[in-house]
Amino acid sequence: MSLKPHKWRILVLGAEFDRAEVPLYRAVSRKGKTTLLKTLLSSQCRMDCKYCAFRAGCRIYPREKWSIDELVRITIELYNKGVINGLFLSSSMFGDPDKVVEEEVEVAEKLREKGFRGYIHLRLMPGVSRYLVERAGRVADRIGINIETIEPNLFSEIAPSKGDWIQDIIKRLEWCINTWRTLRNEMRGIKTGHLRAGVDTQIIVGVMDETDYEMLRTTYYLYRSLGLRRVYFSAFTPIATTPYEARKPAPLWREYRLYQASELIRNYGFTLNDIESILENGMLMNRDPKIVYAERNKDLYPIDLENTDMNLLLKVPGIGPRTARKIIKLRNVKGKLSVDDLIKILGYRRYKKVARYVLLKNKKLL
Repeated sequence: MSLKPHKWRILVLGAEFDRAEVPLYRAVSRKGKTTLLKTLLSSQCRMDCKYCAFRAGCRIYPREKWSIDELVRITIELYNKGVINGLFLSSSMFGDPDKVVEEEVEVAEKLREKGFRGYIHLRLMPGVSRYLVERAGRVADRIGINIETIEPNLFSEIAPSKGDWIQDIIKRLEWCINTWRTLRNEMRGIKTGHLRAGVDTQIIVGVMDETDYEMLRTTYYLYRSLGLRRVYFSAFTPIATTPYEARKPAPLWREYRLYQASELIRNYGFTLNDIESILENGMLMNRDPKIVYAERNKDLYPIDLENTDMNLLLKVPGIGPRTARKIIKLRNVKGKLSVDDLIKILGYRRYKKVARYVLLKNKKLL
């Protein structure tokens, strides 16, 4: 596999600004871990986003760009050698949105034409045309557009030339979701593409003075109203020669706690009122938010494992959706639960965590 070392360094390592490890990103899903080649199509950019290393005017040389055929060849070589299971492709805005996305889609289409059956995730550009969203959806397993921040005024401040937050991003995410809904009916027997992994986006954490409540309110909308599969968070890091180089970085623990809280919304049925009850002045603490919720809502606990519904089971620290389903299935089969049953499902270490918050046979376990 021959290519210029500096091109690999700039385009593959430069893709770190979409939250991930580099150069190979191990994406985690319900089906396990997937190792992706994660790269920018180009580091050439005409935008002036105030936080970005690749903004127009930043002294990053040389600017690089993959040719479509070169990137296809390298991806297939790595895939055939078993190094990767898929490709995550993003880009700086080297042309108008349609030009950038068309080249991204051409990479994906050529990979599929050559028999590539791995995972493909395409990061589309704000303002892209609907027909390209639909083309991308057919060949990619996941697509998305980064919303970057939580509302139009903040977006205009941090990315003044990137378009309108409502029209160029939120509306396009709606197109992505509509494409997913259409393709979902055509998936039978198809094992690649067709947005099997849905639609995602990313928010930068701490680039402005937004609160965690505002972040999670937007996340709630993206999951519950818009229908996104995943919201990613990326802690702001100041970059030299950008207008925001003197701003303080966001702590990584804040990014981590936002992920935990967003999971409570995505998979645990937590409402905005539930989330609001765990905040201090609109901010998360550096503690497990589910444990904080249990401490702030003591009237709910201990929860009766033999009689409660799925919604309340998911409020127990240490119990997730899969474990809750196992508990419900076992009690439906046996008509009762024992401590041994619980230890078998949870493991002893997690049992000790859960036991503080539950009842069994109307008795506290701890």
